[in-house]
Amino acid sequence: MINRSASDVYRFVADFGNNPKWQPPSVSLEKAGKVKIGDMVVGKQRILGQMRHVNADVVDISPNQKLIYTGVMGSYTFRTTYAFNFSGSGGTEVSMSTDVRIPWFYFFMRPFVMSGLKNQIVTSLENLKEYLEGRRDLAG
Repeated sequence: MINRSASDVYRFVADFGNNPKWQPPSVSLEKAGKVKIGDMVVGKQRILGQMRHVNADVVDISPNQKLIYTGVMGSYTFRTTYAFNFSGSGGTEVSMSTDVRIPWFYFFMRPFVMSGLKNQIVTSLENLKEYLEGRRDLAG
């Protein structure tokens, strides 16, 4: 739960140029400015100690509600979904999920990959909350 409006949170997250402000150093995505369906997002993500290139496309947007992009991270295909739910108390519940498809020959690595991604998601959401609640200049 972030004590900001859904529009503030969505606008900040949907501008991938803000990514370094709240994602852990192991994640780097780039696409500055207003995002739209079909936009390409590129960057890097550290998985199991190795930096992997990320190449993804924005596939679904509902302003102030959700943002979905899908692509390839190294040799893994993935789909990341952000959901923004404004609560009556004035805050926004933010969830982030990443579905990773790991090739069968890497199956034994799946628990390690998923654990690492889960830790990155938790850290990212904590950083997002801290950053946005401390910045009043982002409203509007």
